[in-house]
Amino acid sequence: MAALLIGIATVWVVMVVHNGVDMSLSRAAELSTTTAAIDSAVPGVLAAERAPGAAVAVIEDGAVVWSQGYGVAVPGGEAVTASTVFQVGSISKPIAAATLLGLADDGVLDLDAPVRSLLRSWRIPSDWPDADGVTVRRLLSHTAGIGQRGYLGLDPGRPLPTTAESLNGATTGTAVTQKQPSGSYAYSGGGYTLAQLVAEDATGEPFAELARRYVFTPIGMDSTGYACTQDAGAGSAWAAGHDTQGELTVHYRYPELAAAGLCTTADDLGRFAAWLSSDDARAERMRTAADGTNGQYGLGVELYEHDGTTTAGHPGVNRGFHAQLLVDPADDVALVVLTNGDNGAAVIEAVLRAWHDA
Repeated sequence: MAALLIGIATVWVVMVVHNGVDMSLSRAAELSTTTAAIDSAVPGVLAAERAPGAAVAVIEDGAVVWSQGYGVAVPGGEAVTASTVFQVGSISKPIAAATLLGLADDGVLDLDAPVRSLLRSWRIPSDWPDADGVTVRRLLSHTAGIGQRGYLGLDPGRPLPTTAESLNGATTGTAVTQKQPSGSYAYSGGGYTLAQLVAEDATGEPFAELARRYVFTPIGMDSTGYACTQDAGAGSAWAAGHDTQGELTVHYRYPELAAAGLCTTADDLGRFAAWLSSDDARAERMRTAADGTNGQYGLGVELYEHDGTTTAGHPGVNRGFHAQLLVDPADDVALVVLTNGDNGAAVIEAVLRAWHDA
């Protein structure tokens, strides 16, 4: 069954088969055959779709075994490599889920307690229909009934609001609300912003530092963080976003780190994919279907059933960027695709076709 995600400026429909592309993942070919097929497919689709650049990583047996960059980070600029930093939109959500689960394992918070008991800098409005049903587990599985599906990002000239100010509508013009009682799936970037504030209020620490301690450092994601969505100007090692015509976009910024603020490389996200595919207890909990999602979502990851196996992952869309993360724990294989164009979905589809046709 399709899981409908409203992206930032586009509608992204994720299915087991989407536009004729199998979204499942399995180790069905020799590595050299698969990578040769990707190498052959990507340059042509970049040119045809006016997407300036892409980076791809293949993960097997818990390690990045191949990674490659294509095209350029900016017109006339540096070539993309597996170490080029991209915005990856909603792939921020698996990172956030791993961070919150780490806090739960350390006893800092209870996944199933009402989050209102942990909030210090923002109050849940009195008119929410099911405030006590809003728990961290439900926020991470999009079953807390929270509105605000996604974020457009802020122009570089605007000051970044705090997490609480974002919840009050500083970035969207509308405060986050509970649209329906908890218990059923409704995709919500706003829910992840609330989860971000829960983590910050429960610890007194910035979310970026919590993600570094619980995810980036243990996994070895040394080039990952939130700088490229926080700073007003583009960095020299960062890929710049591009519109559907291949023109540079504004350098949009995102204070909503847990929902949309992640900056990472193909190699680093590949290391996270290897962890997500492992038998680590947190990773296994993330890949387990959550109540109320009809088997479509775990904690921070989408679930795609195909021929009795489950592929877990997440798409990511910020203005000017498209990305995809997929892992198949049964075959211990994973795939990462990052692009810096609004037409990047076509690049991701081309990589998946190459993967399955090799």
